Amino acid sequence: MRQQLLDRIRSYLSRADPDSLAGVMEQTHATSRTAPEQQVPQWLFAFDPAGLTTFRTLALLASHPEYARHVREEIGSRHSVSTEYMPHARAAVLESLRLWPTTPFVLRQSTTVTAWETGILPADTSILIFTPFFHRDDQHLPYADRFSPDLWRNTQPQGWPLIPFSEGPATCPGRNLVLLVSTALLAAILDRARVRLKRPTRLMAGQPLPATLNHFGLRFELKSLC
Repeated sequence: MRQQLLDRIRSYLSRADPDSLAGVMEQTHATSRTAPEQQVPQWLFAFDPAGLTTFRTLALLASHPEYARHVREEIGSRHSVSTEYMPHARAAVLESLRLWPTTPFVLRQSTTVTAWETGILPADTSILIFTPFFHRDDQHLPYADRFSPDLWRNTQPQGWPLIPFSEGPATCPGRNLVLLVSTALLAAILDRARVRLKRPTRLMAGQPLPATLNHFGLRFELKSLC
């Protein structure tokens, strides 16, 4: 079944519009070892968490109007949907992923023997990293339970493992695509409407944010700007 899926994706790529994302994938860095049909499932997988992240980010912006004002201002002055021209919106998306990571468990395998305080970890040991343990560590992060998008305005925060798209050689290959699509969607909504969060009511600026947020339970009220 997997081979059937890859064959079908390959057939779509072979006749893709050259100006489409699929067309670019088909032509970019094409070598005998390139397998764009293997990349597409990764991106398709990424779009599920991208959607729920966009809704959670919209909830944060609706409940933090001062920051939402900065996002609106940059939307009005942007010359492109590139995240380069929407750093406030991009930072809000990354902060949403810090607060509520869509991949709470990161799997890795040790390559060498590692000495810990409590003992020796052998090489080739499977390791499970619980992302929220670091993202919401209130002993190290004064902003642990607050909306702090300025963390992401210029670069990836250093000194503590904040990994909204994982990190290292196995970092999420859909990172840039997700950020582009999420910020573009937020821009399209906020450029046309005022957004009020109707539910839940516990997302409030200045108050600790909940440890989890059910994206299916979010309800918004949109008022057209036209």
